[in-house]
Amino acid sequence: MRTKDQEASAHQPSTPSTAAGADSAGPAAPARTEDPPSANQDGGPSKPEPKPWRGRILYFVGLIIMALSLRHAVTGISPILNRVQEDVALGAAGATVLGMLPTIAFGVAGFVAPIFIRRLGPARMAVVAMALGALGTVLRVLGDSAAGFLVFGAIALFGMGIGNVVGPPLVKRYFPDRQGAAMTVLTLMTQAGATVPAMLAVPMSNAAGWRVSITSYAVLMVLAALPWIAASIRSGKEGSAAAANAGGNQPAAQKAGLRKLFTNPISLGGAIFYGMAALNTYAMLAWLPTIFQAQGLSEAEAAGMYSIYTFLTLPMALITPIVATRMKNPFWLGLLFPAASIIGYLGIMTAPGAAAVWAFVAGISGGAFPFAMVMFNLRTRTPEGSSTVTGFGLGIGYAFGTVGPLLGGLLSTLSGGWTLPLVVLIAAAVVMAVAARMLTGNRIFEDAA
Repeated sequence: MRTKDQEASAHQPSTPSTAAGADSAGPAAPARTEDPPSANQDGGPSKPEPKPWRGRILYFVGLIIMALSLRHAVTGISPILNRVQEDVALGAAGATVLGMLPTIAFGVAGFVAPIFIRRLGPARMAVVAMALGALGTVLRVLGDSAAGFLVFGAIALFGMGIGNVVGPPLVKRYFPDRQGAAMTVLTLMTQAGATVPAMLAVPMSNAAGWRVSITSYAVLMVLAALPWIAASIRSGKEGSAAAANAGGNQPAAQKAGLRKLFTNPISLGGAIFYGMAALNTYAMLAWLPTIFQAQGLSEAEAAGMYSIYTFLTLPMALITPIVATRMKNPFWLGLLFPAASIIGYLGIMTAPGAAAVWAFVAGISGGAFPFAMVMFNLRTRTPEGSSTVTGFGLGIGYAFGTVGPLLGGLLSTLSGGWTLPLVVLIAAAVVMAVAARMLTGNRIFEDAA
């Protein structure tokens, strides 16, 4: 039987009593976190009572800056790739590898990060993620070697991949009572972190050179690490508590091996759902303009349809987490995203004259990613469980994301058109709908045998 002190050590994230901007109101009472939520009558986790933001504002700012730092190495280079190739001599092969690095690095990080999150805690791993990202970002531009640019770029992307995984556990630990709001901020700012570097890459390169354009984001990553350094210092027992749990008192999620991950409906459903979403999305990001041009649209018109598709990720990132956390049965929301893909693809094949409508409908499927991230938290009890399910889902998901563009191009070449690739993607969306039922079932990951 555990003592009260042991309970406090195992479940208390040691949030600070004051935060930036809150000191003038006087000292706050020591922050206390709920024990892992118990299941409600429907089988899902109960919701902790909302608490004041005070004492956690610094961490909320850290979450925002970290999310803004997770995509610049993906989207901030493509617009200036020709300038990079002139100085670094990547060549066609190097550019191809560069395009594949994000999904590979994110996938590897998805499998590796949960191991270290369980040992060190999410705050410390957030620091590691930002440190690796900043280091790789700086080192990749210091020389003229193509190999160095790719290797250090992979290190930067691996750090960002850890950041992808550690985000939901940070929300789980520091904002268990505000998961809807915190996950909305996390997903929305991650999307903004993909959009802004793409917009600023050329102007910044024109003003200061492409090396400065790329390196500047290392400063953002250093700033993102500071709140989590403070969290790690103030919760010095975070790592020791995780180590103590390893002696036999840890949640079931900490003991989860591959067998459990592949048989537990939450982790397996999450991995399949995220994987099919990534397969569809990355295939569309690679080929949608080409598909529309094959249907008779001009290059400019196809680009416009592509813009509609990609723009939908922003409002979906804003809306999805809020709606998902408030729905009694989130399956119907999860079903919306594969249904949107299916309807959009069928429309493209059968009624290409309404291209804008189908681009908009298919774009709604972009909400699948924030939906999955929210469910990874809602269907787990602990930060450790969240990191395990998130890492497994992202690891599998980005593997499928890497395959998506290759599969689409191969099927198009073999069939001489885009009907077969779209039919295969529709089949993948059907599988995704089945996985949505598994992911949203009234069960909790840690409770499964």
